[in-house]
Amino acid sequence: MDGRGSFQPCTLDEGVGPTLPWWEKGVVAASFLVHIVDVGLDILVVFLFLASMQWELFLISIIVVLGAWVVSGLYVSFGSSGMAAGGAVGTSALDRVKRFVLNFTQIQIFTEAFRCVARGGETDYFHTLRLLEALLESAPSALVQLHAIVHWASTPSAPAAAIPLLRASVLASLTSVGLGLAMWEQKVQF
Repeated sequence: MDGRGSFQPCTLDEGVGPTLPWWEKGVVAASFLVHIVDVGLDILVVFLFLASMQWELFLISIIVVLGAWVVSGLYVSFGSSGMAAGGAVGTSALDRVKRFVLNFTQIQIFTEAFRCVARGGETDYFHTLRLLEALLESAPSALVQLHAIVHWASTPSAPAAAIPLLRASVLASLTSVGLGLAMWEQKVQF
């Protein structure tokens, strides 16, 4: 028997989870690095729009980035079942506010990536955070930035660095969306 057709032994009673395969740690680490690059470039693009006085693009980008962080934080804080990685989490109002702040400030994804890679912990929560970031921030940001490339960055009023920065940000966003969806699909299948 190869173990695929039956349930695997569980070590939850012992407080130790199954060992995370090396390749999954690599995927988590790569996805985390893409997340950092994507968010960093999105923030640089917001500042580019501000410095260039492109108020519509600036406001839309701010709404996309901050809105994604707010919606993701609210989902994690109030839409989850009160369980986070590593065990039960309190459901008091203070605990929910703490979870919201950790997710909004992007600290939660840092702690989840560290827990997955360094400690070999479960990756479900990390995959959920990455999927939320990909669908709520990266995809809409890529659309706004593609619009900016087509309608603004090629005009004489745009700074010389606009097109390379916008292209890099769109590439990072599309990579983030692809990784987020692929990681989620991998988790759902297994």
